[in-house]
Amino acid sequence: MSEHNDNGDILSVLKNSISKGLRVVNIRSKEAYGTVKIKNKISGNKKKQAKAINQIGESVYKMFKLKDSFDNESLRNKCVEIAKIEQEQTDLEEELKVLHESALHELGKLKAISKPDDQS
Repeated sequence: MSEHNDNGDILSVLKNSISKGLRVVNIRSKEAYGTVKIKNKISGNKKKQAKAINQIGESVYKMFKLKDSFDNESLRNKCVEIAKIEQEQTDLEEELKVLHESALHELGKLKAISKPDDQS
């Protein structure tokens, strides 16, 4: 009879271990997918920012070369556009940080839930 209990305990431990493993994989895969998605947005933003900075440089040179005067309003608008891109970048980096912290929190909860089983 104790052999049956031992088998039941082993199966229970095995089942709990597999369940915990699947939850860890689920958390980590969501984190990885979210990370790739955000990093792609960050990369796109960096390209957009580089292009905007290049355009403002070209505009300044054209203003100098063709008119020998500067259109401050046009330059200001382009600078505002670049500042918005920089803010988007900051927001995306914060989103990435929150994603990682959330995954760590979920893994910590999972570890806390499994501790009582490990101690018995």
